[in-house]
Amino acid sequence: MPHDMDDVLQDVEEALHDLQEGLSEEELISHNRHKKLAHWILLLRNGAVLCAAALFVASMLHTPGANICKAAAYFLGALAYFCEIMILTDCLTRKVPHREMFMAYCFGPLYLLLGISYLLH
Repeated sequence: MPHDMDDVLQDVEEALHDLQEGLSEEELISHNRHKKLAHWILLLRNGAVLCAAALFVASMLHTPGANICKAAAYFLGALAYFCEIMILTDCLTRKVPHREMFMAYCFGPLYLLLGISYLLH
């Protein structure tokens, strides 16, 4: 039984490490020429994602402004994808294969359209 608990603790430690690495993306930023700017863009991206998630949760509470919350959340999601593009392309100075950028290129504009549709709804 103690062996199983050790495995669980190790899995938790690995998950926490992966979470910290995913939020900081130090390896990705270390290859950028614009490290300080990339760091601020990464913080903006993470903040936009957190705010978007909070707004989506708020919109599910069936408040009178639910559509406005959803629109704002989609706009923040689009901002997060734009930030992702800026980070991956080193502030648009590096060419990245389209297959690696597919999600950001497709979902960023889609989120803008969804945000507009909720504003018009």
